[in-house]
Amino acid sequence: MVYHGCLETGKQVAIKMSSVSSPQGMKEFLAEAQNLTKIYHRNLVSLVGYCMDGNCLALVYEYMKQGSLRDYLRDKTGCAKVLSWGQRLQIALEAAQGLDYLHKGCKPPIIHRDVKSSNILLSEELEARIGDFGYHENYQLTEKSDVYSFGVVLLELITGRPPIVHGPGNVHIVKLIAASLSRGCIEEIMDETLQGEYDATSAWKILDLALRCTADAGSQRPTMFEVVTQLKSCSKPEIASDRSDVIYIEGFNMSREISSEMGASLLGPTVPSVR
Repeated sequence: MVYHGCLETGKQVAIKMSSVSSPQGMKEFLAEAQNLTKIYHRNLVSLVGYCMDGNCLALVYEYMKQGSLRDYLRDKTGCAKVLSWGQRLQIALEAAQGLDYLHKGCKPPIIHRDVKSSNILLSEELEARIGDFGYHENYQLTEKSDVYSFGVVLLELITGRPPIVHGPGNVHIVKLIAASLSRGCIEEIMDETLQGEYDATSAWKILDLALRCTADAGSQRPTMFEVVTQLKSCSKPEIASDRSDVIYIEGFNMSREISSEMGASLLGPTVPSVR
């Protein structure tokens, strides 16, 4: 459960609540939380702090006003504002930079393990930051697993469609794209809400990058550093220069108190929800 809250200083935060039932679980939480406070990159959601109240634990993150990329693409933010092609490329680049930092800038490296559009959060200026990293079970996944998941996010940005396209058989977006590619028509693939306002050359390049990221064999996928380099070369002529036209999103004015040890007031359900 994640709450929208406000610290005593007035700073808005997102509070991720969980609980543990064993001393070992508490010890692991404290170790992980302390590690997260040492990690900083402009394209990662910052951990403000953490606290405990009995067996209830909370990680307190900076609040990302524009919600998640998934909500924005699905028009669940309530602003009905379509991301331009340039904005999509910029968001992809910023998210890739955050992942590259986790893979190469952290010692030891951090595998996110859950890269998806709902974990790419947007600031008030639509700057992308990776969230929900670092506190996961130790599954046998590698950096190339994150690359595959990022490739799926790229396909979402290109098509505007979810990873699983609902219909007869519920087709995965990678397979759906493969079928469209056989007809060689980029217009059939691109998000209709763009209304044709994109550069076909850069669109083909990003599509090619997404397909390389989602290659079946991990050895055939690029590193996140290579992804960042490719996105930079594609993005320069396309990135929107003005991000000031942002529609603000209001939450509900409903509050309840959290433990004084948290030092924050919960504001109840908000739009968009922070996940």
